[in-house]
Amino acid sequence: MILIHHKIDAHPPDACFPQIVSAREHNAGMDLDGMTALVTGGADGIGAGIAGRLAAEGMHVVIADLDENAGQATAVRIGGSFVRADVATEAGVRSAVETAARQSGRVGVLVNNAGGVEDPCFPAAGPAKWEHTLNLNLRAVMLATQLILPSMAENGGAIINIASVAGLGTTSHDSPEYAVAKAGVIRFTACLAPLRDTMGVRANCICPGLVDTPASRRSRARMTPAERATLPPVLTPADIAAAAMEFLSDDALAGRVMVCRGGEPNRLLPLIDWQVALSSSAS
Repeated sequence: MILIHHKIDAHPPDACFPQIVSAREHNAGMDLDGMTALVTGGADGIGAGIAGRLAAEGMHVVIADLDENAGQATAVRIGGSFVRADVATEAGVRSAVETAARQSGRVGVLVNNAGGVEDPCFPAAGPAKWEHTLNLNLRAVMLATQLILPSMAENGGAIINIASVAGLGTTSHDSPEYAVAKAGVIRFTACLAPLRDTMGVRANCICPGLVDTPASRRSRARMTPAERATLPPVLTPADIAAAAMEFLSDDALAGRVMVCRGGEPNRLLPLIDWQVALSSSAS
């Protein structure tokens, strides 16, 4: 069962200011109890936080990750299953999806969470390295979505894609390949909005800011005190799990993208057709 019932203000969003998520009446929330969820990159961090929340809702959660020790431990803790899979490869994505499909409960939720990047980055990184980043952060999302849709076609389902604030905006980023991949996830999710009406499948995207994960702790440990002082407030994996539940509780939000930043309310990106907007502003 869904524990959080939220609905976004139905008034059209201002083109300049994203909507703030507010608590309102429940709208077409999913009954998750007894269904199966696949969470990629679910061994720790954000993925583990979402996996735990879904398990608390009565789902059997399949965790797909390369970290076998952490993945097995998380699966045992939440009463789920673990499959070792490198979702940066087609074989790994197929293995993860097939494992989820073999569970007793129908596959109702896919969380495309696996991602990340390691130095060096483009242009210092060779093609094989930056291609791996694109495969892990974007291609895996698209392929897992494509492969799992047949399992959801009959009874519907939900897909939650985890992007990043790195994919927002038009300013530079230290890792172009990572930013490009996350921007692709955001746009990909918006393009899937029609699936709600054609297949009963809702797709949404969450763009977290700084989250307290093992990877971000390692990154912060390498910073100087002065650098750490400039960082925004840190979110917890539970915060991102709560954002995922926002989407699972309201199918009117299909295709929408939520930005989560520490110290701020969660915000939905406005729906903008930039070609129309730019043409209007030029006239």
